[in-house]
Amino acid sequence: MEYPAYFASITAATIVLLAGYIALLHMGSRFFSKPEMAAYANVELQNLFISAVIFVAAISIFFASEQLASSIGLKPGEKSMHDVSISFLQKVISNGVMPAYVDLVSLDLKLSFWSAMQGRHGPTVWNFTFKQVTGLEPIISVVRILTFTLTAFLGTLSAQVVIFYLIKALMPIVLACGVLVRFFPPARDAGTYLIVFAIAFQSFFPLLFVMNVHILDEVWAAHGWGDSYAPYMSIPKDLRVQSFGEIIPDALQAKLASMQFDPSTVAEVFGFLPFMSFLRFAALIPFFEGIASLSLPALFLPAITMSLTISFINALTKFFTGKG
Repeated sequence: MEYPAYFASITAATIVLLAGYIALLHMGSRFFSKPEMAAYANVELQNLFISAVIFVAAISIFFASEQLASSIGLKPGEKSMHDVSISFLQKVISNGVMPAYVDLVSLDLKLSFWSAMQGRHGPTVWNFTFKQVTGLEPIISVVRILTFTLTAFLGTLSAQVVIFYLIKALMPIVLACGVLVRFFPPARDAGTYLIVFAIAFQSFFPLLFVMNVHILDEVWAAHGWGDSYAPYMSIPKDLRVQSFGEIIPDALQAKLASMQFDPSTVAEVFGFLPFMSFLRFAALIPFFEGIASLSLPALFLPAITMSLTISFINALTKFFTGKG
């Protein structure tokens, strides 16, 4: 992230105005022979100097975090920690949540269609009707629960993307406001908190996300599943399915023969033959695996990252204020 030109100009103008105000206090103390005014000006000059040091330290921490993220490794098109985090979250949404959601909705529609089909013995209306395919209601309920879970995943991932865009846009301003507010004695603690808040969410928070992305890639490669983390990729299980001959398309039959029993194949198979012997809860294993894989970047890693960031804010605030 590059700081805009107006940010540097506003910061410089603020420091100049505050320095001018302190200079006026010194001149006023000499003119009115008020030593207490000179003492107040010296205290405020010291606080201005401390604020400037904290400001420079915050900028240094940010660039140090950027350098550390670059040493971990940035992918093509990624220029900063925030780009890495946003690209990762968008990848999880586009390659993970949305394909899973489409598969589950497709499966829900197909199973609901087969569950609604009824038959009747004999030609008269007095004979009882029965379902052509029985036992689908429990599976439909589970599918709808999984669909609702993905809706929650989509909400939390989208919120995280918005948070990172807000961080890119607002944190430099929050940092400058913290330096300015810290100059005024009644709001000194509030200014310190704003500075620490900006440091945490501008540097520490996105750096943790970069480390999470790197860790996921390393784990994925160590298991031999690919070079980088692929959300919603189900590890094939030993679910043996018999050959259906000419009943199903050749492409689908090739998938089943190669044992690549992924969620999309499950949804496609159910559209043809939902009453075959593999129609049981074990057939939903790929969906459970995919959602379990998505829960890591959607729920657990953000929760851990946010907890560490809040702890960082509390510890650094106590350090700067000398309280606690």
